Amino acid sequence: MESGKIAIDGLDQIDFKQIYMNIRKGRYRYLGMGSGRIVFDLGNGYVVKVARSRRGIGQNRAEYKIASSDDSGLFAGIPAVSKRSGYLIMNKAEGIRDISYVWDYFHVKNNQELFQVPTIQEISQKYGLLLWDLGRAVNWGQINGKPVIIDYGFTKAVRRNYYLPPIFRK
Repeated sequence: MESGKIAIDGLDQIDFKQIYMNIRKGRYRYLGMGSGRIVFDLGNGYVVKVARSRRGIGQNRAEYKIASSDDSGLFAGIPAVSKRSGYLIMNKAEGIRDISYVWDYFHVKNNQELFQVPTIQEISQKYGLLLWDLGRAVNWGQINGKPVIIDYGFTKAVRRNYYLPPIFRK
């Protein structure tokens, strides 16, 4: 278990060992689970994405790398990640149930048109995002009424390195 406190803007100190203990004691509301991570609401405007496997660690690393270098405003922010990337702290977004919310924001009528939006094309190419993954409502949320991508760790590199059989990883 990783321990240590990390200071970040808007939060006092993050003690990943304490987060681990609070999860074990059921003190955080469970939000969801994917193939590599479990997400909990920290109750303070942030969520924690906990890696369940090497896949989850790869996804946490990919998201942190993207968030650290992006200026598009399309991604939910990530103020901290634990030393070995087992825990990732992300700004909490309100979930959306229907991808049409994203379509309305970008003034498009369907995913095919969404994938042609220059900003979407640019972030997909720049960060190795899978376009079809951006067409799923579950990967989007909203912060202050604006859609943001909340699940962006499943990049082409993560897919290749953690999800494909070894023969296809070249």
